[in-house]
Amino acid sequence: MRALYVLLGDPVAHSRSPAIHARAFQILGVDAVYAPCRVTDVPAAVRSLRALGVAGANVTVPHKQAVIASLDRLDPAAERIGAVSCIVNRDGALYGHNTDREGVLRALGTFSGHAVVLGAGGSARAVVDAFRPDVTVVNRTRARGEQLAREMGVKAGGLEALARADLIVNCTTVGMNGDEVPLDPASLRGTVVDLAYSARGDTALVRAARARGLRAVDGIEVLVQQAIASLEIWLGRPRLGELAPELRKAALA
Repeated sequence: MRALYVLLGDPVAHSRSPAIHARAFQILGVDAVYAPCRVTDVPAAVRSLRALGVAGANVTVPHKQAVIASLDRLDPAAERIGAVSCIVNRDGALYGHNTDREGVLRALGTFSGHAVVLGAGGSARAVVDAFRPDVTVVNRTRARGEQLAREMGVKAGGLEALARADLIVNCTTVGMNGDEVPLDPASLRGTVVDLAYSARGDTALVRAARARGLRAVDGIEVLVQQAIASLEIWLGRPRLGELAPELRKAALA
């Protein structure tokens, strides 16, 4: 029987995950489909996963934290981070994992220094966990950023924190639609990672960083690496990193 995998979020129409996973299943010879599902009622959506015997799911904005209460078990990383981006159905029990952390680390490669994380949602939690304790959280709503920082044992600050950044990671959706940037391009420094992405892959933030001669990792690369981490969990097949070039092509097609 063909396996079903889904993406839970709101919105999901823009997502390149269906194209990425369709190509991955094709390459791997897996009889499966991947469908985007716009979700406004998270508990009802999780009940549907159980009822339909869905093999696995990805979770995106804004449900990465809300979905936890409806799952049976969390892996240690997801429990520590407090956000889920991947669900696997194991004989009717739904296990929550966090693949955002691994996606960012794989896309970035070797790094040391001080990280500044923009945002305070589920993705930001994963990125903070990846680089703590040497992290500063910067969020438009200062109180929310401070709350995340307290929960994860790191610092919160304002845009002045960028002055000592070796790495800047945008975990907001700013730039996903149009040419907005979450900060003044003149303040960019170090390495820039943008979790947002556009139809062409990069964003105004990524282009601004590259124009300044900085290394910049776009959101498509992070999404591809996150997808590979999810596939490894769902299929029980480790070390699928060689798929990355083909999956990036699929995402940008």
